Amino acid sequence: MSQKLFNRDFTLVAIGQLISLFGNAILRFALALYVLDATGSAAVFGTVTAIAVIPTILLSPFGGILSDRVNRRNIMAALDFATAALALGLGLLLSEENAVALITVTLLLLSVIQACYTPSVNSSVPLLQAEGNLVKANAVVSQVSMLANLIGPVLGGVLYGFFGAMPIILVSGVCFFLSAVLELFIHIPFQPLDAKTGILQIVKDDLRESIRFMTREQPDILRITLMIAVYSLFVISTITVGLPYMVRTVLGLSSQLYGAAEGLMAAAGIAGGIASGFLAGRLKTSRLYWLLVLSGAALVPVGAAFLLDCGPMTCYIVITICIMAMQLLIALFSIFMLSLAQSRTPSHLLGKMTAYIMTLTMCAQPVGQALYGVLFDRFAGSLYLPLIATALIAAAIGLASRGLFARLEQ
Repeated sequence: MSQKLFNRDFTLVAIGQLISLFGNAILRFALALYVLDATGSAAVFGTVTAIAVIPTILLSPFGGILSDRVNRRNIMAALDFATAALALGLGLLLSEENAVALITVTLLLLSVIQACYTPSVNSSVPLLQAEGNLVKANAVVSQVSMLANLIGPVLGGVLYGFFGAMPIILVSGVCFFLSAVLELFIHIPFQPLDAKTGILQIVKDDLRESIRFMTREQPDILRITLMIAVYSLFVISTITVGLPYMVRTVLGLSSQLYGAAEGLMAAAGIAGGIASGFLAGRLKTSRLYWLLVLSGAALVPVGAAFLLDCGPMTCYIVITICIMAMQLLIALFSIFMLSLAQSRTPSHLLGKMTAYIMTLTMCAQPVGQALYGVLFDRFAGSLYLPLIATALIAAAIGLASRGLFARLEQ
């Protein structure tokens, strides 16, 4: 295998990923904003986003199994073609009367596709690279994803503000189609697995082995994973539902400004990834809980801005700065925690453990998004109450985890 990082097939994967993820980012941005603008309700918005994430949570482990059973190139191309057709159908059928229902179904289908698509991309990287290039190649895939999430909301906000949702839907469909065509020219080595064992038995065996490892050999990793799920229920849900609701509905600002806030948040995530490289070996495991405490504390200035009834632009600036700080801290924490879990996991369990950790940490998010949708509607005139309450809860969770992180450092 070539030692060159950007060999032909890997380059095609990276370019296809950038095009596909950009289409995905602007489509999800436009659909979420359309629901919020059409209803003006945080509860409806929170419920729709909560429902949409459920398939990814439930089906990601099955997506990993599928990627081992079917040629990954075929999975990627077929799913991008399917997503292009989905965007086309949405563009033809969308109207004010059916908007919420149709967008909910579309987001559900996008979530199903993501659950099968992402494992195929990630598991193809080792097959296209020499071992010495694996870390660099994974970094390229990660940066491509972050770049798409940085550009997508910014450009999506501009297009949505001037032209509405329809052009964005069409642009995303073209992106998915181009990505699918590009992926047809990729060659990814594929060796069919022994089909004697049924897929249900494979799922059962993998699940049993992973649960046994987490509960018996690494119970503290399991406890921290569940703690992160509870933390996500409050903090991540506040960002997911609160940012668009506060900027668009409460402050009445433009979609361009909302898109800029989303883009800056993604940029902060990239900065967190870069900072993790400098802090590797310097930030002790026993101190990781402070990242959770400080991330939650960043909500206090946002609550204070609403409590003091600052003007819309002042509130917007405070919100953007604080959410950028939260995203940077959360990115740092996620990278260090994933590295910690990987360092304690045998190689033959790495893929499965990563999938199950992601599933467990995301499992509470639908509940949180629905909950915060109701809370933001209920306290629309006093948003500082749920914001400051969430900051206190986050601080309590972070401080309560101090002993767990101390044990993991031993």
